[in-house]
Amino acid sequence: MGLKEEIKERALTAGFDLVGVSDIEGVERLGPMPERRLRSPIEVLPGARSLLILGIAVKDEAMNLSVSGASAGGIFEATLYYNFYYEITETRAWRLLRWLSEKSGVRGIPTHSIHIKPAAVLAGLGFIGHNTQVITEKYGPRVRFVALLLDEEIEPDEPFTRDLCGEQPLCSEGSLCVGACPYRAIIPGPSRGVPLGEKVNIDRCVVSHVSDIEIDKKWERFIRRVSDRGFLECTLCNLACPYGAE
Repeated sequence: MGLKEEIKERALTAGFDLVGVSDIEGVERLGPMPERRLRSPIEVLPGARSLLILGIAVKDEAMNLSVSGASAGGIFEATLYYNFYYEITETRAWRLLRWLSEKSGVRGIPTHSIHIKPAAVLAGLGFIGHNTQVITEKYGPRVRFVALLLDEEIEPDEPFTRDLCGEQPLCSEGSLCVGACPYRAIIPGPSRGVPLGEKVNIDRCVVSHVSDIEIDKKWERFIRRVSDRGFLECTLCNLACPYGAE
């Protein structure tokens, strides 16, 4: 068994449901996106030679728990913002990296600060759907991903090429995810060909307003609170997707 196969096997036994090796050069060509705090792989790990994408299926909505502090700058400038799934995916990725380092001396770092969704497509894990989420065959968009950059070269997997949204009969007359958004934040139509960051009107997204110092009642209506600043992220578009629905 080669190193690539060993890593994949270990990742699945370590609690990940999906794992693929992306085309790091393809992700590098996307460049940084400072307004979304996204960097290129080489910025995150100088000398990076390969990029793993690891995914955990969301089997319970509690995994979408976040804690936000009030901020006049919105979600990307919040003074405090914690995602439960960030902590879970990164912690498991660090454990996988520790095993890999002890076994083969490979250096690396887990991160959420690169273009993970395009990287997941290049890793063969899914298709970017009309709601801009990665749609997987088994779990639909109900997956949370983390990237793992390594200084060891590992051959990329074949990219995912199927159009799952186009194949879905229930979305033939209109995307269910687009219609599920209460504020029509998602621009109708395929995500392919739309510039990064322009498919969703972030100002209309519920999640972008949980950090407002004074929250308008229209946003509050769809914020699923568990405490004053703790909430479950809005996943209405994901829950509407027929793929992975139980």
